Formats: sequence, structure tokens, C-alpha cells
Amino acid sequence: MEFISKLIRNRVFIAVFLFLVSFAVYSPSLKNDFVWDDVEVITKGSVSFDSSTIYRSIVPEATDSKAPRYYRPALYASLVADQGLWGVSSFGYHLTNIIFNSLSVVVFYFMALLILGEFGIAARDWAAFLSSLLFILHPIHVESVSWIAGRTDVLCGLFIFLAFISHILSYRSLWFLSLTGLGFILSLFSKELAVVFPVLVLMYDLLNRRLFERANIIRYAVYIVILALYLYLRGRAFVNLPEMAVSEIAEEGMRGGAQLSEHISRITGYFGLFKVLLASYLTYLNKLILPTGLNAFITSVPVHIAYIGSSVVFLAALCVLSLISVVKKENVTAFSIMWILIALGPSALVAVFSIASTPLAERYLYIPSAGFCLLAGYWIVEAAAKPRFRWLALGFALVLLVWYGSTNYMRQRVWRNDLALWRDASLKSPYHPIPHANYGLSLSNAGDTENAVREFKIALSPEMRDTPRGKAVTANNLGIVYLETGDYPEAEKWFLRALEYDPGYGRTYYHLGLIYYIKGEVTGKIDNYEKAESYLRRALSRYYHYGRANLILAKIYLKTGQKEKAYEEARAALRSGLPEHLEGEARDILEIDDAGGNKEPE
Repeated sequence: MEFISKLIRNRVFIAVFLFLVSFAVYSPSLKNDFVWDDVEVITKGSVSFDSSTIYRSIVPEATDSKAPRYYRPALYASLVADQGLWGVSSFGYHLTNIIFNSLSVVVFYFMALLILGEFGIAARDWAAFLSSLLFILHPIHVESVSWIAGRTDVLCGLFIFLAFISHILSYRSLWFLSLTGLGFILSLFSKELAVVFPVLVLMYDLLNRRLFERANIIRYAVYIVILALYLYLRGRAFVNLPEMAVSEIAEEGMRGGAQLSEHISRITGYFGLFKVLLASYLTYLNKLILPTGLNAFITSVPVHIAYIGSSVVFLAALCVLSLISVVKKENVTAFSIMWILIALGPSALVAVFSIASTPLAERYLYIPSAGFCLLAGYWIVEAAAKPRFRWLALGFALVLLVWYGSTNYMRQRVWRNDLALWRDASLKSPYHPIPHANYGLSLSNAGDTENAVREFKIALSPEMRDTPRGKAVTANNLGIVYLETGDYPEAEKWFLRALEYDPGYGRTYYHLGLIYYIKGEVTGKIDNYEKAESYLRRALSRYYHYGRANLILAKIYLKTGQKEKAYEEARAALRSGLPEHLEGEARDILEIDDAGGNKEPE
């Protein structure tokens, strides 16, 4: 036992050990594919990752029309580096995620050591070690680590932990404040949640009896300046704060009875927002404490009266426990609870203002979970220090670690590819169209057309509530399935249905143009080529770059004897970008012009 205690006190050894354990725990994710947004952003190149544009990502060009989200230059820079190193190898991107997470674990360990030491905890080495093991194994982190797009939470956590360590060290030397500022800036550049950092250090200083030290004027001035600079940079091109759409909520209330006064409906709107806020907190706290039924696509916030009542009781109990802890100078308990509640604030607001595609997400718990793991590790070690509770505490710790580890491993399997992810999500969220639509797309990509059609039709069924654009995308994907199987009448039917849902969805015009081009090839009728041209032009009017549409137009013009137009469209197709095999077809068209050849594209 003495030997183990010496190892636990060897902090360099423990830091290396934690890094290796964290890496080993998430090593199964190295075999995972790109999933969800990763496919569109990385493999299909919807975002251009270019090192020359990193500066522009940090200082965006000022625009009158503001984008609603996201300003995350640190994430962008990491993806630029990944693309330079790995190209489109999913292994490399996952490796980067795992390394960042392992570094975050090590930094969390040192942060826990400092916090526990400042609060005078004798067994801080053991508590920090156990807290870090819990942080490694907690299954709520799988979404952030195993999903490449979830890297933003890992990066934000890494830099917030670094900034917090430097803040504490700045009490020994104010020179550390420069590192605090750098960590704070990088955390803000990783994710918007980092705006809570000044509040976290404020609570820490309050509990640590350092709030009114004179040097804090400098510290907090630096944090305010950094936050103001961040808001300025973000505000050049992005929306800084979500608009509170209370009026829309009030309108929902008015539909139930026009006799309600505007004042009452406004109160109802605010009360509705408050209910969502309370329910979001309880849902997140439940997932922290009991990480079961994990789901990548949480479709709603439970706001029934029993759940809201439970939220009020539970949050009130946490507040009372915090106050009691402060009175009894149990500062670790008080600070851990405050960390959780403060760090959850931005995530709860995502649900309140409907900012994201889902109101709740497990990845949002990466940073709040640091407070939970610190609290759990501290409580277990404190209980183990009492002889009568020692074996119970050790047994509980072992059960918790085994439970977390096994759940973590199984959850990583869900994220191994789109097929597994959306199968799981569609089973757990059966009444939302997006999981079914995405599952249908993954089935289609896997060649299972029969089940893909089934899932697409479930997503389009009348009982599913989706946006017009969402329905158009699903109907378009269903049309593509029929197109690929050669059922052109059925494909055309669903493409036209997509336009009924949303006439502004440009991809459908492209696919209708493709169908009429095929009809023209089969029948030789000029009116089919004319219809194809009309649809393709409408597609190009909605997309600045659409090389495939340009290429088909080039083929049409070549068939109809309009060679100059054909050459122009072929050049436009190459400028817009095409897959390698299609590039060859465009160059064949240009060879007819440049070299006088007679080979036409297939």
C-alpha cells in the first residue's frame, strides 16, 4: 500500500499513466469512419480547409448579413492541420481527437490537484487521480471524442482547464496571467461555451477568499477585455447573442384563444422558456449521474408538470447543498456543484432558443462533467478515509469505474459508422424524421435500397413533423435511390414532390435535369434536352459552384450542336471542381475544341 501511495504522489508518473489509459480507452475509435457532419465537411469538401485562410477565420470579414453560428477558428485550424497530415483518412482525424482528449485529461488532473490543494484537502493526490479516472471513463464523453465534429468540446475543455490552472498559479506570480489570457482566448476560439470562464474563476475566488485581492482588478480587467475582443471579432460576421423569439411563442399561445391579452401571452411565453431551461438542467444532470440510454439525437425536452416539479426540487436541493457546504467550509463540494451549474448554462440556453438541430446533446456535457468527476472523486476518497466506510467506498469506486468503462466501450461501437449511429438513433428517437432520413441515407450508401426506401418513407409520413427543407432533402434522397435503381418514373415523382415541399432546394433541379438528359439520350427528342437545360440552369442559379450541372449542360450542348456553349460549360465544370472520373469527361469535351479530336464523353 505504501508503494502505491508513493506512485500516486509521483505526479509525472500519474500524468503519463492517465494519458496512456485515456488513449487506450478510446483507441477503438481509431477504426471508426467519418459520421454525420464529418462526411459532408471533410470527405465531400463542403468546407475548404486552407492554411492561407486561418487568419481570415480569426478576423472574419465584416458583413451586413450575419451568420447565426459558428465562429470557431481554433477548431478550423486543427482541421486544416489534419487535412495536411492525413488527407481524408478517418484514422488520422480520430487519432488527433484522442490525443487532444488525453491531453485534456492530464490538464484536468493538474487542475484538480491545484483546486484540491488550494482548499486544503490532505488526500488531494488520491482524489485528483480518481477524479481523472472517472473523467477518462465517463461514457458521456464518447460523442465528443469519437465524433470528429465533437472535437470542439474537447478543445474548449483543454484550453479552459489550462486557463484555470494559470489563473490559480497567477496568485503566486502575476506573470501566469498571460497564459491564462491565452488559454481563455483559445477556449473562446474553440467553442462559445467558454464565455463562462470568468464566472467560474469568480466563484472560485469567492470560495477561496481571494475575491477582494487588489491584483484581481488586473485579472478581471484582462478577462473582460478578452471577452469584448472576442465578441467584436465574432460580431464582424456572426450573430453574438440569440434573439429571444418570445413573440413567436406568444403567438403559439394565442392560437389557443384569441381572447388572451398580449400581456398574458407574453408571460406565458417567458414561462415556457423557463420550463425548458429547468427541464434541460435536470436532463443534463440525470445524464451526468446516470449515463444510461445515451442517444446522439435527442429530439425534445420533457416539459410535463412532473418533470418540471422534479427539476425545481433537485436544483433547489443542489443550491441548498452548496450553501451548507459553504457554511461548513466544504469548498470542494460547493465549487464542484457551482462548476456544473455554471458550465451547463450555455447548453441549457441552446435548448431554450432552439439554436441547434437538437435541443439537447451529450457532447455539451464534456466541460460540466469536470465538476461532477471532481465531486465524485473527492467524496469517494473522503469516505474511504473513514475506516467504517472504507471498503464500501472502494467497492463503489470499482463498480463505478467498471460501469463507466464498459458503457464507454459499447457506446464507441455505436459511433463506428453512419449505419450503426443512425440505426441506434432511429430506434431511440422513432418519432423524429431526421434519424430515419439519415438512417435511410446510410442504408442507401450501403446498398440496402429496400430498407433505405422504407426509412425515407417513414421520415416523410404525415405524423412526422419536419421543415419544408427537411422534407425536400428526404424526398430528393428517395428520388436518388430510385434513380440509381433505374426506376426513372418513380425517381421523377419524388423529385417533383421535393419541389412541392421546398421550391428553393436546388439539388432537386439538378436531378430532374439529369433525368431529362437521360430521357433525351434514350429517345433522342430535343424537348427532353430542353427540359434538362431548364432544370440545370435553375440549379446553377441557386449554387455558385455546381460542376456536375455544368458538365451535363456541356454534354447537352454538344449533342444539340452548340459546341461553343459546350466548351464554356466544360471549362466552368472544371473550375467548379469535379471527381476524377468526371474531370476526364469534361477534358474530353475540351479536346474536341483544342485538339480537334472526335471523341465525345460517355
